[in-house]
Amino acid sequence: MSRGMNTMPTARRGRTYVKVGANDRRGINGICSVIFIILLLIVPPIILLSSERSRHTRYVTLSDALNSDVIELNQNNIDEKTLHSIPPGKLVHGTSTHIDTLASDPDMNVAIPGALTLQRNTEYCQWQEIQTQDCQTCERTVKAKDGSTKQETYQCNCITKYNYIKAWRSYLINSFLFDQPGAHHNPQRDPMPSATFVGKDVTLSFDGDVTEDGIDNSNPTLSVSAKLDPTMLSNGVRNQPWRNVDFVPQGRTPPPSLFARFFSFFGLSSSRKTRYEPLQLLKDTPYAPAAVEDNFVYVGQGGYFFSPYVSSTASKLFNYFAQYLEGSLFDYQLGDLVGLASCTAGDVRFYYSVKDPNEISVLGQLRDLGSAVQITPRVLQGVGNEKDSSIGLVHSGKHSAQDMLLAEDSDSRTQATVIRAILLLWSIAASRLVGVAVGREIGDSSLAVQIEAAVALFAVLVGWLWLILWGASAHTYGLIVSGFYLAYLSYNSSVRKGNSRWYIAVWSKIAQWANLSPELRQEDSFVVASTKRKDESTKLLMS
Repeated sequence: MSRGMNTMPTARRGRTYVKVGANDRRGINGICSVIFIILLLIVPPIILLSSERSRHTRYVTLSDALNSDVIELNQNNIDEKTLHSIPPGKLVHGTSTHIDTLASDPDMNVAIPGALTLQRNTEYCQWQEIQTQDCQTCERTVKAKDGSTKQETYQCNCITKYNYIKAWRSYLINSFLFDQPGAHHNPQRDPMPSATFVGKDVTLSFDGDVTEDGIDNSNPTLSVSAKLDPTMLSNGVRNQPWRNVDFVPQGRTPPPSLFARFFSFFGLSSSRKTRYEPLQLLKDTPYAPAAVEDNFVYVGQGGYFFSPYVSSTASKLFNYFAQYLEGSLFDYQLGDLVGLASCTAGDVRFYYSVKDPNEISVLGQLRDLGSAVQITPRVLQGVGNEKDSSIGLVHSGKHSAQDMLLAEDSDSRTQATVIRAILLLWSIAASRLVGVAVGREIGDSSLAVQIEAAVALFAVLVGWLWLILWGASAHTYGLIVSGFYLAYLSYNSSVRKGNSRWYIAVWSKIAQWANLSPELRQEDSFVVASTKRKDESTKLLMS
C-alpha cells in the first residue's frame, strides 16, 4: 500500500562545534571561499554587459515598431481574403475575446481548455541544513614581508551549530556536503521537473468595430480568425496572473472558508486565484507515462499529484552505514516522532497553474499557412539576438499597439535598472579592491569617500558601456567625466595604505575577505610610501 502525501514539516537538531582561537579558513575550504569571491567580482560586470546589450537591442526594436504602420484586425473592412494578402513583415494588431485554446501536459495526460499557458510546478521533500555561527572579535598583530606590522581584528572562539528542517521545497538540495549527510539524506530524484506548456493550436477571432466600450453593433460587423504561433507565448501573457488549478467533483467551486469570507468583507477576495476543473478531466491520468513509470497519482489537497519515494535495500543499508560513521545512527529525537506525519525525503509532488485571460491583445506579423493565417513574431534583422529583436506580444486585456510597445519598453527599462542597482552594490566591494591596487584603503576612509569611490567606479563602467552601445552623447560623456572626477576626489581624500605591489595588495584583500590566515596573505609592507621616504631622508640627514 503506497503512502499518502503528508505536509507537516520536521525539525532535527544537529551537532555543535566549539573552535577555540582564530576562525581562519585553510585547505579546500579556503580555496573554495577565494574562488567564490572571485566569481562574485567577475560575474556582475558580465551580467551588466549582457543586460545593457539586451536593453539597447530592445529599445531599437521597439522604436522601429513604433515608427511602423500597423494594420488593425478589428475593423469592418478586414476579411479573410484581405488577411491572406497582407505581406510578411507587416505588423498586425488586434484584440480578441474569442480564444479557442487547449494547453496540455503529455507526461500526465492533463489538458486544460481555455488556457494559453499551463505550468507544472514541482516540489520536493528535502532536508535543509541551517548553520549558525557565534564568534567573538579578537585583535592580533600581522607582519609584512619587510617586518612592519599592523593590528587587525578577526573572528575567534566560534561556536557553530547545525539544525535541519525537512519540508516541501521548489528545488532540490544536495545533502552531500551536510555536516550529517547520513541522517539527513536527500535523494535527487526528479521524474517530473517544473515545465511550462503553451497552447499548440490557439485560434483567435477578431470582431470588427471594437470600440472603447466593446463591440459597436450599430453596423454589421465581420469577424476574422487567425492562429497564434506558440512562440508568441514563450514570454507568457503580460499582466495576466497565474491561477492554480484544482480538480474537484463536477468542477464546482467549494464554499469559501471562514477566513476567505472574512477577507472578502474587506474587498480582498481570492476567488479568481484558483481555477476549479471537474475530476473527469483526469480520467486518462492513470495511463500517463508519469503514472505508470513513477507512480504519480492525484491526491487533491490543493490540486497536487504525488509520487512517494521508495528506497531500495542497498540504498537503505548504505544510508545506515553512513549514519554509523557520523554517529547519528541511534540519535533519536522528538522530531523523529513528529516526522511520522511528515513527508519522506525524496517524495515528489506537483500542481498546475494556468494563464487563461478572457481578453487579449496581440501584436506581430502574419504568416500565410494556405488554409489559414498565423500571427507570428516579427524579427528585426541585424540587431542583437532573436529574443530581444522580435515583436511578438500578447497582453491581457484591451490595449492599443502603441500602449503595448510602450509597456514593453517600460519592462525592458525596469529590468536594466535593477541590474544597474545590483552593479552599484557590487561597486562598493570592487572600489575597495581598486583602491588597494593604487595604494588606498577605501574601507578605512570616511563614509563620504567610500560613496565617492563606489559611484565613481559605477559611473565609469556604465558610461563606457553606453559609449560603446549607444554612441557619443552628452549624457554618456557626462557620466564618464563625473566618474573620473569622483575617482580623483576619493583618491586624494582616502586613507593611504602600505607600499605593496598592486597584485600582492589585491590578493591580500581578497584573501582577507575569504578569511584566510595571515601567512597566506602577507603584504610587502605596511609602511606608507611617503612616510617611508621621509624616514629614509631623516636617516641621511642624521648621518
